Amino acid sequence: MSDQKLEKKVIVFCCNWQGFRTLERIGADRRTYSSMVYPLRLACLGRITPGIILKTFEKGAAGVYLAGCPESECRHQTGNQAAYQVFQESRALLKLLGYREEQLQFAFLGPDDGERFLLDLEIILTAGEPA
Repeated sequence: MSDQKLEKKVIVFCCNWQGFRTLERIGADRRTYSSMVYPLRLACLGRITPGIILKTFEKGAAGVYLAGCPESECRHQTGNQAAYQVFQESRALLKLLGYREEQLQFAFLGPDDGERFLLDLEIILTAGEPA
């Protein structure tokens, strides 16, 4: 077996509206995050399911980040709240499977919340492998 350490992949599911604008703003501000972070833009984060999140971990992700719109700014009215419920359910399931809570993060993000996003990514990246 190789001594080469595998890098941790973090999948970011983000809302097409405010959540994705946070990532765009980070780039516009010439800030960076790990190349092992893979953003996936969804029409609405309310479309995410526990199955999608669990499959992401099953396929080898070290962490998953859900970036939704701020609480009162969901373009689809309640999509961000639905996503938060899925987050809570998924976190409970992942705990039963031996993952650390820090490996799944959720945030209601606006375009100016880049610093929070970057800090949350650090939490995921330092969470390590399943307990």
